[in-house]
Amino acid sequence: MAPRALHAFLVIGLEREDEPLSSITGVIEQQGIPIEVIGRRRRFRRVPSVVVRVPLHRATEAILALELQGFCDVVAYHGGEA
Repeated sequence: MAPRALHAFLVIGLEREDEPLSSITGVIEQQGIPIEVIGRRRRFRRVPSVVVRVPLHRATEAILALELQGFCDVVAYHGGEA
């Protein structure tokens, strides 16, 4: 059986609830990182947030790219192998 690809979930806090999703996906896609939007208009710690899934081995790169573009509230989660 082939190993299952591991993913990280990034919770990205937004300054505005109507922040365009393309401003987030564009930053990550420019780095060649596959991204899947899991949830929009979520509230995480009372802040409007977006949840995305990226490959675990590229999570650090995705976080850095987002932070360099002004997304300062980014938290990563992963569950390990199932």
